[in-house]
Amino acid sequence: MSHPLAPPKDPSLLLRFERRFGLGPASDPRERLRRLARAFAHLPYENLTKIIKLSSTGSPALARRPPAEVIEDHERFGAGGTCFSLTAALLHLVRAAGFRAEPLLADRRYGPDTHCAIRVEIDGRPHLLDPGYLLDRPVELPRQSPLAVAGAGQGLSLEPLPDGRRVELASYAGGARRVRMIFKIEPADEAQFLRAWDESFFWEAMRYPVVTAVRGGRHLYLQGNRLQERDRGGTRRREIGPDEIASRIARDFGISPAVATRALSALRSAGERHG
Repeated sequence: MSHPLAPPKDPSLLLRFERRFGLGPASDPRERLRRLARAFAHLPYENLTKIIKLSSTGSPALARRPPAEVIEDHERFGAGGTCFSLTAALLHLVRAAGFRAEPLLADRRYGPDTHCAIRVEIDGRPHLLDPGYLLDRPVELPRQSPLAVAGAGQGLSLEPLPDGRRVELASYAGGARRVRMIFKIEPADEAQFLRAWDESFFWEAMRYPVVTAVRGGRHLYLQGNRLQERDRGGTRRREIGPDEIASRIARDFGISPAVATRALSALRSAGERHG
C-alpha cells in the first residue's frame, strides 16, 4: 500500500502532471508553483471515488487514495477527490517542485479537523494552498490584518484570530458574513492528518454524492440530487432526477459517467436513497 504522505522520491509524478496540463519550464520557482496550483484547480472536489474505494476495500486506511492514484484517475476519468486526497496529491507535487510544505487541518461548523490544506513556505513566509476549497493560487497567511482573496466564485477573506494560532476563512455575499472554516497555522503531524482522514470516511456527506468545481466562470455544486450554479448573474438551483445524476455529473463536471454510476451503485447497496 502506497503511503499518501510519503515524500517524493523523484519528480516523475510532477513532470507527468506538468506534461498533462502543458506547463512549460519556469525559471522562477514561484511562477512554477503558481502554474501548478492553477492547473491543479482543474481537479474537481468529489466524493465519488472515495465512496467507490471504501466500498471496494472496506477499510478507511486502505481506501486512502495516494497521489499517483489521484493523478491517474483524473487523467483517465476526469476525477478529483475530497480535501484529504487532493491535499495529499498537491502536497506531493509541491514538495517535488522543491518547496517546503506541510499539511494543515481546519475546523468547520460540523466538527474539528474536518478540512485540510497545505502550508507552503515562499521566501520564508507561510502561504496557504487549499485545493479542497477551490483556491487556485498560494495566498500568504495573514498574521495581523484580514486579507481578501478570490475563490470558489465568491468573495473570501482570510482573517487572523487574536490567539495568533488560527486564521478564519470567511465569505461575504449580499452584505452577509459567514465563517467557512478556521485553519490552524501550525502544521499537522502525520498521525493527526491520517486520523482525521480516516474519520472522514464516516461523515454524513459520504451518504450521497458531492461534487463541486469552477467551470467557465461558474461555481457548480452538486449535493445529493440538488444542483446549484452560481455566477455573477446570481444563484440558480434545481433538483435532478435519479436517472439524470450520472449524466449531469459527466456533462457539468467532466467526470466519467462510469465513475458516478459505480458510486451510486455502492450507495444503493448500502441502502442510501441517492444510490
